[in-house]
Amino acid sequence: MPPGSPEGFLEDLAAQEIPGDSLAERAPDGEAVRVLTAHRSKGLEWDLVVVAGVQEGDWPDLRLRGSLLGVEELVDADVHSADTSGAALASKLLVEERRLFYVALTRPRHTLVVTAVGGEDSDQRPSRFLHEMAAGEPEPVSTGMRWLSLPALVADLRSVVTDPAAPGPLREGAAGHLARLAEEGVRGADPSEWYALVPFSDDRPLAGEEETIRVSPSQVESFTNCQLRWLLERAAGASSGDSASALGTVVHAVAVLVAEGSSADEVGRRMDEIWADLDFGGPWQAEKQRERADTMVRKLLDWEADNPRELVVTEQGFRVEVGGVEITGRVDRLERDADGRAVVVDLKTGASKADDLGRHPQLGVYQMAVLQGAFERLGLTEPGGASLVQLGEKIKKAREQSQTPLAQDPDPRWAETLVHEVASGMGGSRFTATVNQGCRSCAVRACCPVQDEGRHV
Repeated sequence: MPPGSPEGFLEDLAAQEIPGDSLAERAPDGEAVRVLTAHRSKGLEWDLVVVAGVQEGDWPDLRLRGSLLGVEELVDADVHSADTSGAALASKLLVEERRLFYVALTRPRHTLVVTAVGGEDSDQRPSRFLHEMAAGEPEPVSTGMRWLSLPALVADLRSVVTDPAAPGPLREGAAGHLARLAEEGVRGADPSEWYALVPFSDDRPLAGEEETIRVSPSQVESFTNCQLRWLLERAAGASSGDSASALGTVVHAVAVLVAEGSSADEVGRRMDEIWADLDFGGPWQAEKQRERADTMVRKLLDWEADNPRELVVTEQGFRVEVGGVEITGRVDRLERDADGRAVVVDLKTGASKADDLGRHPQLGVYQMAVLQGAFERLGLTEPGGASLVQLGEKIKKAREQSQTPLAQDPDPRWAETLVHEVASGMGGSRFTATVNQGCRSCAVRACCPVQDEGRHV
């Protein structure tokens, strides 16, 4: 109860009246089923006992375990002849698990039921103890019954209809039952709802032949990494706002203050004014993100002090057209080098650094925008390269990753070619899912067919 004191908290606890409940076992009223572990069953008996889930990994469970203080290891160490190797410990656990399984099997007076599952289409395997319990190989058992629910009925009918090996009359009968269920609106009965049978709602490309395609440098990079993620996040709006993106927005705003000459104390006071209004999911998370923000600001100030280039403008928007493709965007910092050329600086607050700086898509498009006159009114028409300034928490100080000017590349027009390829892909009707470093933080993994979560798609 912030901002209360510990004494007040204790007084509140002492004043509470909570009904007590005994933990002692009580005899059940009437007929009942006891659910308990094999350890708790020792010394007890019942007419019917069901030992459920006798699977390898559970019976036996050979994971090494012990008490908090490891007393059993001290006891073993005290015995000079004791073998403390991993194989010996596993063997000891196996003996204990076999003894525990025997305890479970000897609890019934009349009837014992042991259950396990497994098969070629399952990763689960029955326990090795089943072979020791039975005289021979345990025989697979099935009740032949189905869950009394509509989804189970629909699943069985669909499996028959789609089974080419099933007799024709049986498949026709199942199809007739599915048709009746579909007329009643039962979910999953209509083939139009089945996976892989649903036709494309619209197979036309996203953009028409006469439409102008608009791209941004960041979209060129994201589309190059994974076309499907770009489609779902940008075109369908499936991206999720998290604390990392909120922190990045704050740091970019602070960068403007730093460029204007604000000191660390002044930046700290400005962040104090707005931090309470930001939603990071909880007070502890807000404190953690504030520590990260302070660290990034310190790195940015140190980098700013050592930066030899002249700052021209910050947060500058631009718009240029290249061969029917409109490029719009905003640069974090636009600087002038010693030769009077434009250098675009992009601030990165993430933890990963970029690879292949020579052909980095976002930086290349920034340079191409300079060539196309995006900043001509500022007297900058020739690109002198571009840079990523990494402020992530995995490095002690800011790291600048630079891309050479386009004119020094063996193919000076590679960025323009990339823009046209990306624009053509953005306006198309097919989008490819590609595994890349960003998959771990992707907000649309559940819809991606190359991920385990989205393989059903």
